[in-house]
Amino acid sequence: MPMEKSLRRLFELDALSAGTEADTRFLKATRAACVWHTERCNTYRTLCEQAGFKPEQLQSIADLPRIPWLMVNVFKRYHLTSVPESEIVATFTSSGTSGQKSHIAWDKGSMQRQDAMRNAIMQSLGLVSDQPVNYLIFAYAPEVSGGKGAAHAQSRYASFAPAADSFFAIHADEHGEATFDTNECLERLTAFAATGLPLRIIGFPAFAWRVLQELERRDLKLGFPPDSLIILAGGWKGAQNEAVSKDVFGQIAESHLGITAARIRDVFGFVEHGVPYLTCEAGRFHVPIYSRAFVRKPGTLELLPEGEQGLLQVISPYNLAQPSLSVLATDYVKLGSNCPCGRHTATIEITGRAGVAKHQGCAITAAELLAK
Repeated sequence: MPMEKSLRRLFELDALSAGTEADTRFLKATRAACVWHTERCNTYRTLCEQAGFKPEQLQSIADLPRIPWLMVNVFKRYHLTSVPESEIVATFTSSGTSGQKSHIAWDKGSMQRQDAMRNAIMQSLGLVSDQPVNYLIFAYAPEVSGGKGAAHAQSRYASFAPAADSFFAIHADEHGEATFDTNECLERLTAFAATGLPLRIIGFPAFAWRVLQELERRDLKLGFPPDSLIILAGGWKGAQNEAVSKDVFGQIAESHLGITAARIRDVFGFVEHGVPYLTCEAGRFHVPIYSRAFVRKPGTLELLPEGEQGLLQVISPYNLAQPSLSVLATDYVKLGSNCPCGRHTATIEITGRAGVAKHQGCAITAAELLAK
């Protein structure tokens, strides 16, 4: 099938490739995805017709912003699909127990491509290891995850080195409810340090910071091997009042765990789009080959140049189950280039969130546990 062939060719390149070949393959896959969704999703076809857009208008990378976008909140109100319901193998949500839920639906191929993106990006950044490690995961354990998108993604980041032992910090209590206990985490960290194995911390930064604060308060220093790693994902959300700068977080992590700033990485993403964006050694989010990013001015929605702040528009052809081809997010960002790490892909600087109400996510629900 031409659609699947064009996607396969895109996935053959390094995840952080840049240049003519990367642009050519991305454009071809995106054009084919446009055809796919307009032929199979009546709502998306109508949107394209109203915008006067046709897939054949995509002749160069400069034409990508012409693809009609869906506001991220659309996925809270409508269940849009481009495949029969019988072909959907997984559906994940962005919210917890309150607020409207955004849904992302995957067919088998799209779910496999989502995993493949994450795997390839981690490989390209040199974060895959065959050395056994201990995992402290600040995310929902499977028994309390409830189909949350962030929980699914965070569990995947605990698969890039063999697990000697793993501990989910947010797990079920005796009543089956989600619970978090800082002392429990400190006990596990102490036990992990005694093994001499590298440590990998995965998950919500607010929970990791709570544990780091307690290590500092107790003046407890645990020296982990230099190839240990922290991957922070899900944002501070409902614990924004506790947020600290990367520098402060890094200083405490290095002082009390021996993990340097270069081994602390952030993940940015949202369930309605599905492409993960990871920071490099220099702390910048890189746009992988599977997507392209643009910035639009609030109000007029005109395209803005590199370095100017606006709303994030992201395009990716990977998901054939839903017409989430082009999504306009509620994040304020700036685009950049010439990263000190030497990679040539565009970079994203996240500067804030638009709107008065918080864009609900499962990190907000998780952060409620910190207040208990």
